[in-house]
Amino acid sequence: MSAPVASPSGSPSPTTALGSRTAQLQSHAGMPSPATSRLRRATFFSFVFVGTVVGIWLMYQMLNSGGMAWYEWGLLVVFIPLYYQLNIGFWTALIGIWMMNRPKPDPLDLFRTITNDDMEAPLGATTAIIVPVYNEDVTRVFEGIRSVYNSLAKTGKLEHYDFFILSDSDDSNKWIEEEAGWLELCRQLNAFGKIFYRKRRTPINRKSGNVSDFCRRWGKRYRYMIVFDADSVMSGPLLVNLVRIMEKNPGIGILQTFPKQIGADTLLGRIMQFAQAFYGPAFISGLSYWQCGEANFWGHNAIIRLAPFIEYCALPPLPEKVPFGGHIMSHDFVEAALMRKAGYAVRLLATDHGSYEEGPPTLIDTLKRDRRWCLGNMQHFWLLFARGWHPISRLNFYHGIMSYVSSPVWLLFLVLGTIMGASNEISPMDMARATFAGQLLLLLTLAFIFMPKIIIMLDELVTGRLFKPIRLRLMAALSSFLDTFIFTLMAPIMMYFHSQFVVKTILGQGVSWVAQRRKLGGGIDWREPILTFGSVTLVGIAWGVAAFFISTQFLLWISPVLLGLILAIPFAITTSSTKTLQRLGLFVTPEELHPPPVLQSLNEHLDEVHARPPLQPELEQRFGLVQVCLDPYVNGLHVSLLRRRRQVEHSREYFRHLSHKLISQGPNSLSKRELTAVLYDPDTVIHLHYELWSSSEETLSPFWKLAIRQYNLVAPNPFTHLLAQKGVTS
Repeated sequence: MSAPVASPSGSPSPTTALGSRTAQLQSHAGMPSPATSRLRRATFFSFVFVGTVVGIWLMYQMLNSGGMAWYEWGLLVVFIPLYYQLNIGFWTALIGIWMMNRPKPDPLDLFRTITNDDMEAPLGATTAIIVPVYNEDVTRVFEGIRSVYNSLAKTGKLEHYDFFILSDSDDSNKWIEEEAGWLELCRQLNAFGKIFYRKRRTPINRKSGNVSDFCRRWGKRYRYMIVFDADSVMSGPLLVNLVRIMEKNPGIGILQTFPKQIGADTLLGRIMQFAQAFYGPAFISGLSYWQCGEANFWGHNAIIRLAPFIEYCALPPLPEKVPFGGHIMSHDFVEAALMRKAGYAVRLLATDHGSYEEGPPTLIDTLKRDRRWCLGNMQHFWLLFARGWHPISRLNFYHGIMSYVSSPVWLLFLVLGTIMGASNEISPMDMARATFAGQLLLLLTLAFIFMPKIIIMLDELVTGRLFKPIRLRLMAALSSFLDTFIFTLMAPIMMYFHSQFVVKTILGQGVSWVAQRRKLGGGIDWREPILTFGSVTLVGIAWGVAAFFISTQFLLWISPVLLGLILAIPFAITTSSTKTLQRLGLFVTPEELHPPPVLQSLNEHLDEVHARPPLQPELEQRFGLVQVCLDPYVNGLHVSLLRRRRQVEHSREYFRHLSHKLISQGPNSLSKRELTAVLYDPDTVIHLHYELWSSSEETLSPFWKLAIRQYNLVAPNPFTHLLAQKGVTS
């Protein structure tokens, strides 16, 4: 495990007093009063309870016509959790809209705790901004850090923050690119002693293990830790205000921001980005209303009080074997529950400015991400029954599980509905009663689904909260109608795959840890959606034929679901299009129209990078290896960061064999494990550099001949030129 190249700067004062549980229980600043929490939750869950009970009663009246068959009882049972989930979303959004329009500000608004004097006072705490990475786009990661660093510098508070790039990358090329990018970024920003890079040799326990390793090594040097994802961007003013809020509210253990999606370049990405910007503030305000001090941590774009986090939030192993047990994958919900169990509040900061992230570009990438999230959330099943949780923390676990389990439950509901449609015979009198109850239930359900979106749309038309010009408000309303159609088609596809994910998890099928694709890049391969969604289409066609023979009325009832399944392949291909709709004014977000300074800086640097001609494909794929072997600057940097280990003679012979093979046959002759071993050995890395430059051309593989030719073309400053091609700008 490599150590950082320098010790973190600053000498923060110990945080024992603030971090100890005794001090925490003496000061509840930041923790909503029990009376406020009880009142809000009584109000919210009363609405949820009434809405759910009315729906269940109407469903029972619709089914109970001349007795209840087994499939009708089954329908009623699976209907209950589905309707509860629908009510939770509906009332969260509705209360959120009310909170956004109430005449007086929310008394629990944390920004109100910061006075004008606080804004002028110096910060009294040091904060570590950590960026765990795993085989990410190095350009995007480092340009994001550059933008955040410069934004913090403009606040005048940069001296109180240090950055840590915590790498678990097992792609040797990404590893070398990260090292070179880190050093060049520090040189350009004069940030030595402010931006640190650490590469773990063994990525134990994935991201949570990476964060834990940081806490063990350097956590006591800092009072707070702000966690980023590889694609996270946060503005300097927000980062400073997060620390100010935590200083004024010592009862808060974790403060989670609302990260808005940015940078989407596909149709689906732009729709998801618009939906989050348009509907997100209402849902976040609603969540903040009823979660109070028991909100969730989402794993990134949040500030954490380090002393209690280190003391109380170590993740326990689950009792069962992987994948349903073992190491906890979705660590964030658990850490939030542990923090609350220790007596600290977990708060959600209901602001939509200054916190940003990127999302998956295509439906397939969304499903790959959901596969990992499903496994992590399903693991929380064991924690539902553990002792000591706050009731809302336990409810958060349940909601996380149901976010995926609701899909097989919905699928079972549709299957039972198909059986009922094929089997049920109702008398005319019972038919009239059942039809009336069914129509009321349908109207109520449609209201629960669509009313929040309609009210949010009307709110925007009246207030211009996001878009000031009336033309943009009208285009936002049109975008809202269109995304409703898109999400209606998408829902059955997600149901089908989420059901598969849940079943695979229950059957013990694990999931590999892979880097998330955040940009489509060279376009979509049509074979992938055809192979992925072919079975979905066949299921939709077969189900449609069965529905046709059952009855026309039943076919009409289930047609929205069947349409989504049958059109899965063209839907996936069409929504992966990168043709922008921004010029039409559709699915535009405020951050695109008026980018805040931190995003404007990021976009300018990325545009500059993308305007440069790319490297040849062979060199592009092995860029890190080319750098470390040919460039003396990168070679020396890499060797200086390695930990030298004692070796016996037979291992030296093994490395000599690998280096000869690499030089004469090229990188493809070595396995991933062999290449990693070579790059971890300092003597071999130095030997490779010498041998490649001193060997005759006849002894070199075609790959190295091309690499050296490219290197010589841009002499005498090849490293600077190649690095600029990869996007590390000055």
